[in-house]
Amino acid sequence: MDKKYGIEINQKRDKVRPVPMDLSGKDGQRVVMAAAKRVMTTHAEVIKALAKR
Repeated sequence: MDKKYGIEINQKRDKVRPVPMDLSGKDGQRVVMAAAKRVMTTHAEVIKALAKR
């Protein structure tokens, strides 16, 4: 990290390419459900506001 004028600037990282995943079966279902739960908790307030419309 560089420090210029009291600000820490992170170095640029290489882009991470997505990897194809097989989401069929029990393990794939677990991955999908975990992602859905993460979205629900992250955006809970927005979802509630949209439900009241």
